[in-house]
Amino acid sequence: MEQALERALKRSEAEGNWRQRYHFTPPVSWMNDPNGLIYYKGLYHLFYQYNPKGCKWGSMHWGHAVSEDMIHWKDMPVALRPDQEYDCHPEGGCFSGSAVEKDGVLFLFYTATTQIDGVVRQTQCIATSKDGVNFEKYEGNPVIKEQPQGLSNDFRDPKVFEHNGRWYMVVGGCIGSATSDGDGRICLYESDDLYNWKYKGNVLESNGKLGTMMECPDMFELNGKWVVTCSPMNHPDYNKSLYCVGTMDFENCIYTIEKVGNMDVGFDYYAPQSFTDKDGNRILVAWQNGWLWMPWCTDWGPTSQENWRGCLSVPRKVQLDSENNLCMYPVKEVESLVSQTVTYTDVEIGEKAIKLYDDPNRSNRILFKLDITKIESRNLEICVLGKESGYTAIQIDFLSKIITLDKSHGDHYEGGRMNCPFELHDGCLELCILVDHSSVELYVNHGERCITTNVYPEENQTECWIRTPYKKAVVDYVQIDFLDSSWEMQ
Repeated sequence: MEQALERALKRSEAEGNWRQRYHFTPPVSWMNDPNGLIYYKGLYHLFYQYNPKGCKWGSMHWGHAVSEDMIHWKDMPVALRPDQEYDCHPEGGCFSGSAVEKDGVLFLFYTATTQIDGVVRQTQCIATSKDGVNFEKYEGNPVIKEQPQGLSNDFRDPKVFEHNGRWYMVVGGCIGSATSDGDGRICLYESDDLYNWKYKGNVLESNGKLGTMMECPDMFELNGKWVVTCSPMNHPDYNKSLYCVGTMDFENCIYTIEKVGNMDVGFDYYAPQSFTDKDGNRILVAWQNGWLWMPWCTDWGPTSQENWRGCLSVPRKVQLDSENNLCMYPVKEVESLVSQTVTYTDVEIGEKAIKLYDDPNRSNRILFKLDITKIESRNLEICVLGKESGYTAIQIDFLSKIITLDKSHGDHYEGGRMNCPFELHDGCLELCILVDHSSVELYVNHGERCITTNVYPEENQTECWIRTPYKKAVVDYVQIDFLDSSWEMQ
């Protein structure tokens, strides 16, 4: 068993048709949620839900990688294995959690899942490390043995943080069934020492409006406001990455919501987790996939043919704008991947497609600046990962102020369209598009809106073009950055 786990760390040198070049993917097999994101002893540590034994969700381990810049990653040995009575079961294991540092020691908090007499048990546990490589599970696990009274056995994903000299933990839960008629909760705990925890109350309650179960909760302070995020199951508006902005009374556990929003309106953005980088910026990383219970998710695509499945979004810096909207944009460290840059100004566009590039590496970033006074046409269409009738389209409707990401022609695995409203600023619209082997991330107006999707094109779908259905348009500025691979081959 041990040898099999270590062999799983040898990343294949063959990238394959869909293996991402700069989005994090597992060395082999299945991955989902990012866990335990932290800057510790001079390195960024990324842990993640991992099944090293196959390309399907299974008994969960914690995979591990480290980086100096959040972009170039090195695979490390598996950090957590389901090897204790409280976390060992074929459909359980070491579920999602978080990491903090105290007195030079790295603490991992995770949900231990097992079954006892056919009943699922989810408890909160600790593992520690002094070197960031070797981890030891706490002999007193679980540190939280029972969910609050009235909640179901769906009780998971602890996120721990410090505030005013006290430790706090938020945990996702629900009343009733997480998969059908439940009512989601985010529970708050308090501790002096990270080992002994006291239940304080609920930070957030769905009350039939925010979903049946609040997975992967997070809580952090920005500009004097407290941001609460989670991934709600069965949200009535199909929101899979919810954020709230408001004020928090920790003593009485009262969270006052001032704004609610969607972190990413695309098909594939789930379980985001935040941390602070070495400069104190708040950074978010999410699982760039979805679950089959989501109405728009019918398949995980073909990457299991290459013996891997699942990826993470590019790290995003998080900020609040003047109206307390959550804005996210790729971290500046992405610049380290740029190998070549091409720019165009005052590009005249008509009904006939203008090809901007043909990139056999399918690894690039495109920046657009559009001035509405130079656009006669109501619509503009940008196509990426394209070849003839196969492409992923970004359609801009300037009259309705709607951007649509349409992957109906993108591959043979999943179609679909996602719409997103936008605003013009001084008559201008700015777009940033990240293109990788099997994904597209779109950022509108420096992250006011985000749309993320996976797409699985044919090998010859390497082109990008732009066109209008009628009349003309002039695009102020186009910048194309061709990006290198971020992988350190093992």
